[in-house]
Amino acid sequence: MRLFVDTGALTALNAPRDPYHARAVEFLRSLPAGTSLTTNNLVFAETVTLMAARYGQDAAVRFADGFLASRLWSVVHYADEALERAAVSTMRRFRDKELSFTDAAVIATVKAEDLDGVFGFDEDFARCGLKLYPLP
Repeated sequence: MRLFVDTGALTALNAPRDPYHARAVEFLRSLPAGTSLTTNNLVFAETVTLMAARYGQDAAVRFADGFLASRLWSVVHYADEALERAAVSTMRRFRDKELSFTDAAVIATVKAEDLDGVFGFDEDFARCGLKLYPLP
């Protein structure tokens, strides 16, 4: 299985007070060996920002340090011009969903890399045709 890890999952995994913390940890532990987890620098930046806003600067820095040192992530995609254009195209295609640029980039990455779905809690991904894990 190859999954893209979104901001909601990263935040939940790293913030015990997050309402999705237990589900995220349980799901991560349930993944079979060999599961590939990927994300991108836009999600990383969004997660650091969200962690700082919700849990303070120290929590954000702990998350960032831990993420950057982790071997859990098999691939980290860096947004380039092609991904930015694909994200804008995705926003245009799903204009009725009012996606953020970051969410549109996630969708574009999942489709371009033929990933199995998104590990996260944002229902917009399912509404845009992606498989969302953990399943509701």
